[in-house]
Order: sequence, then structure tokens, then C-alpha cells
Amino acid sequence: MILATHGILARSGGGGGVDPDAQAFITAAAITDPTQQAAINNLVIGMKADSLWTKMKAIYPFVGGSATSNSYNLKNTAQYQLSFSGGGTWNSNGYTGGVNGYANTGLNPNTVFSTDDSFHMSIYSKTNSAIDGADLGGLNASQRTDLWLRAADGNCYNRVHLNGIIAANANSTGIYISTRNSSTSLKIFKNNSQLGSTYAGANGGRLDVNMFLGAYNLTNSPSFYTQRNYAFASIGDGLSDAESTNLNNRINTFNTALSR
Repeated sequence: MILATHGILARSGGGGGVDPDAQAFITAAAITDPTQQAAINNLVIGMKADSLWTKMKAIYPFVGGSATSNSYNLKNTAQYQLSFSGGGTWNSNGYTGGVNGYANTGLNPNTVFSTDDSFHMSIYSKTNSAIDGADLGGLNASQRTDLWLRAADGNCYNRVHLNGIIAANANSTGIYISTRNSSTSLKIFKNNSQLGSTYAGANGGRLDVNMFLGAYNLTNSPSFYTQRNYAFASIGDGLSDAESTNLNNRINTFNTALSR
């Protein structure tokens, strides 16, 4: 059983078992709740076991119930810390943006990634709404990388480096994983099932502005807010179908442990 001892995780009976990356996040985000500590530890250990950890640039588990705790990047607390603007709420369910609320990830795909052909983003939405709002991403010049879970027309829009997928989506809640593995393969999964068809068209250049969460970064200006409740998000290298399944399962296990 994992116990909280003076804010530091420890395993009863000896033998350790606390992942140092999990502990770094727990310390930085000041997570004191034992259930949240254990869920974070198990998430990190599980992602490493599934060879997902090395593919991540940013992981936002949205725990701790405050803007500060929700801002930290689990993969590396010194990088890509969320900067919230415009209001929002933070509680046991994660982060919910206000009418003009969003978060700047500080992650610019053009500078962070070395190739156009390997990229993923995931998000767990707990809100069902049809609204012309971008959940993650941005646009500059002709480069577009974004995820609109359910626009006002009832479609999910997913572009990675210019063009991409348009698929009917009757409900915006769920775990979404968008993954590009080559210049001719872009897929989006919802709750472990592929949504729409694989996009095999042209692949443009990488987005050259920071990705926004809960709004669209339109050439360094926020627009198209969503006001949705988010319980998880990640950005990183492209994932295979099997890795997408594993990430979906890890996100689900993590949030189930937190009863959300």
C-alpha cells in the first residue's frame, strides 16, 4: 500500500516503489492527497512499462484542485507549464475554462519537434457541448495543428500540420487521441475506437506558435473558447495503434482511481 509520509510517497513494508518522476511532480505541484499521489505514481510507472513515457513532451493530469497544481507538466515540471488566462475553475474534476478562459502550453511544435511526421495529442473531455471552439492547438500562416472535439455542426475536426480529419461526433465527452505516424497517416481515436477515416493527404509544415488548451491560438491571439472540463491532456511523438490503446487505458485507469 502506498502511503503519504510528510508529503513524500513511501511503500509500507520496504522495497521502495516510488517513481522519481512521479515524486518530482508531487513535490512541485504540492499534491498531499494520498489517493492522488498513488494515482500519479501508478500512471508514471504504467506509462514507462508501456514505453509511452519517452514519447511524451507534456502530460497534464489536472490534479490538486488549484490553478498552480493543474499547471504542472508531469513529464518535466520545469518545461511547458500551463499559463492560465481569462478565468476558469479548478477542482477534483480537473480544469474548466470560463467564457474567455484558456491555457497557454508554452509548447511550440516547430521548435520542440524535429520531424513533421511524428506527433500526437490527447485530451479527456468531461463536457458534452457543440460549440465552435478549439480544445487544443492553433494556426499560423498555413500551418494548422488542432483538435475540435465537437463543433457547432456536430463534427470533430482534427488537423496535424495543415490538413486532416472531419468526422461526425454526437458527444464531445471521452478520451481522444490524435496521432500522426507518417506524412500519409493521421488517425483520431475516441474511447479506443477510431473516429472517422485515416487521413492520408498532404502533410504541411509544423505549427509555429504555442499550442493553447481550451481555445485556439490564432497567430498568438486566443479565440474560439470551449469552456469544457478537462481531466487529462498530453502532447508528444506519434503513437502506434497499440500505443494509442495503451495510452487510452492508462488515462482511464488514472481517472477511475480519482473517481472522475
